[in-house]
Amino acid sequence: MKKTIKKRAFVSAIAMLMVSAIVLTSSTFAWFSMSKEASVESMDLTVSSPEGIQISANASAWTASLTVDQIFDNDDATTSRYDAYEGNNNLYPADLIPVSSNFAKASSTGYANFFKATLDDSAMAKITAVTQSKASQDAAGLIAFDLFFKVASATPVYFSGSTFTDNSGSKVLSALRVAFTPLGTVAIGTDAATATALNSFTAGTNNVIYEVDSLKRSDDAAAAGIAAGAVETKGLVSTNNGNAVTTSNGIITNTAVVGAMQGTQLTDQSATTSKVFNLKAGITKVRVYIWIEGNDVDCLNSVAGAALTANLKFTID
Repeated sequence: MKKTIKKRAFVSAIAMLMVSAIVLTSSTFAWFSMSKEASVESMDLTVSSPEGIQISANASAWTASLTVDQIFDNDDATTSRYDAYEGNNNLYPADLIPVSSNFAKASSTGYANFFKATLDDSAMAKITAVTQSKASQDAAGLIAFDLFFKVASATPVYFSGSTFTDNSGSKVLSALRVAFTPLGTVAIGTDAATATALNSFTAGTNNVIYEVDSLKRSDDAAAAGIAAGAVETKGLVSTNNGNAVTTSNGIITNTAVVGAMQGTQLTDQSATTSKVFNLKAGITKVRVYIWIEGNDVDCLNSVAGAALTANLKFTID
């Protein structure tokens, strides 16, 4: 079941994202040519599930659909038993900033490590870690939130019914990523405090990283002569400041700076049955990330000012 929430003062829905940027240098790389200021003016988040699986933002009140206000507690005038749990670290920044991760490591709180990058005049990389906390969510530049799934028996959960629409013609979807990272499972009936405290992030195939539009090139990437078609993207892995940057097809290739993805990489071209993450019986905490992949060849100035719509929809067999 889909539901659209009208825009309020600051948010609206994973649905309208405004990405704006200003040129910093003449480089062809997103990290270096886009401004730190990528405005997220509205976001319409719809999350829905079918009969047989329940979702929650707090591991206590279960439903078939959640709204952006419930997940991010944005509606101060209204409280709901479906609101995110107290002490949550769901991030909804005022500005989107290109970031990257290879999902190889996690912080002590179970979050995949993300990084930002810039390039100085000597083509040396300056890589800094993203701090994922509500107090610094605007500086983090990525969207992240916890979902809880309750199923009676082990089951695959498909997200192939999710929809993403570029409303601006900027081809921003070619740089958009969504990831699902399971953080642990407890038995049905376990108290909510125990479920919300789960943080057992494990590098590996259980983390699913999804590229929304893998074949199209952004206008700037096409102008740079990069052909249409899938291009491998590696993620940033550490704060290796000062490394000389080498590139291929507009993507950083230094092994000291980037690393192979530690997870299952999927794209819009993957089979419907492959767009899945697996749940164990019980209550599973899953952290969801939505971001503009800075190390994607398409993440360039031509996607600035983009408007996109996204609706997450989960199904089971």
